[in-house]
Amino acid sequence: MHLNLPTRVAVNIFLILTLAVSLTGLMNHYKYRKFLSDLLRDRHALVLQDIAHTIESSLSLGLAVNALPGVEVKLQETVEDHPEDVLSIEMFDDKGTVLYSSDESLRGDLVSVEWADAWNADASEPVWNRAEFDADVVGVRVHDSIGLAVGSLALRYSRAGFENDVRAMALRIVGLCGAVLLGFAVFGTVLAVLFTRKLRQRLQSMRAAIEASADAAPDVEPDPTSAHFAETAAAARRAVSDAADEIRRIEAEPQADAGGGR
Repeated sequence: MHLNLPTRVAVNIFLILTLAVSLTGLMNHYKYRKFLSDLLRDRHALVLQDIAHTIESSLSLGLAVNALPGVEVKLQETVEDHPEDVLSIEMFDDKGTVLYSSDESLRGDLVSVEWADAWNADASEPVWNRAEFDADVVGVRVHDSIGLAVGSLALRYSRAGFENDVRAMALRIVGLCGAVLLGFAVFGTVLAVLFTRKLRQRLQSMRAAIEASADAAPDVEPDPTSAHFAETAAAARRAVSDAADEIRRIEAEPQADAGGGR
């Protein structure tokens, strides 16, 4: 399919802009996803830190970590205050045994190896996190009065709300990118027509000068540059034609001499 010059320029500009806008949209989507993930993690970590401070205050009074009053009630109230996303909260000791839980049926169970590995990975970090198949987990270490980690709190929160927010933002980004591309397509087409007008006029003028035909471009008059180009091109064509005639004449002479000898 043959495309004229303005169309080719407009298509190239549109392709470049499409690539640039698409990359920008992907980067913004990634940044928003990471920002929202960090925001949710930090928000739930603050909830756990508040509970951890209460537990550490009880431990500083000399109470045993497995005999703290009101901890399970506090965990259950916290889950009830965040019914949309918080699934459960547990506290387990340094051996991985659940001491307290918002779900009483989990008390006495062992946490998963992944949780134990996560909270033991770097003791200098007060907050740890894990990603599971259907939820995310954030944990906060609990320390006794001398600063030793005696266990950890772990909060599981749903990923469904997070994915819905990310999906909604992705649709908004797609819509904005589409609007930007549409605007640039119109703007680029106008620019292509404006910026190639002189070039098209020059090409038409050169064509009219070379062909010397009113049918080729009836509304275009050859300018001096085009006329000089046409004279040079005509001289070149005459030189090539003369050279071709001379070659044909030279090739014909031996045949004429041979015919005269017989």
